[in-house]
Amino acid sequence: MFSQKEGQTFCEVYEEDSYFPITIKTKKILWKDTYYMEEIIGKKTREGKEYVEYAQTWEEGTVSFMYLREENGVIYQFEECCDTETIRFDPSFTKGHTWKTADQKARYTLLTFEETLKTPFCNYEDLIVIKLEAGTLVYKFYYKKGYGYVGTKQEGILISGVAPY
Repeated sequence: MFSQKEGQTFCEVYEEDSYFPITIKTKKILWKDTYYMEEIIGKKTREGKEYVEYAQTWEEGTVSFMYLREENGVIYQFEECCDTETIRFDPSFTKGHTWKTADQKARYTLLTFEETLKTPFCNYEDLIVIKLEAGTLVYKFYYKKGYGYVGTKQEGILISGVAPY
């Protein structure tokens, strides 16, 4: 059994939580033929706003950082490229809503709130799906209420998912 939050098993969720909770301390995320550990390492102020700082440590040892914050239910990601933010999720968005990244190089579209996803570890229901189009790359990211990110498909094939560790 794997505990994301105290008393919560790996495939369980808390429905009253956000689709994009930023309080889960550690996740193991499989990506194609490798994996990374995503861990909260603290808080960091960027452009006068406080973000939760995540380290994403890949299997081979490289580390990248991600900065997220929540304000009035909206999740923002600080984009180092542009010294500004991109909205990652806004609970007021409806099916079909589209928005761009801070650098205008990629576009997100909220596809649905009712998708299912089968991974090697869990069968998820009632997921939101957000499509990311970045040049020729197109990904569909799946999020479960109370847990957040659970997997990614590319061209209909599961290429990523959370895993117990």
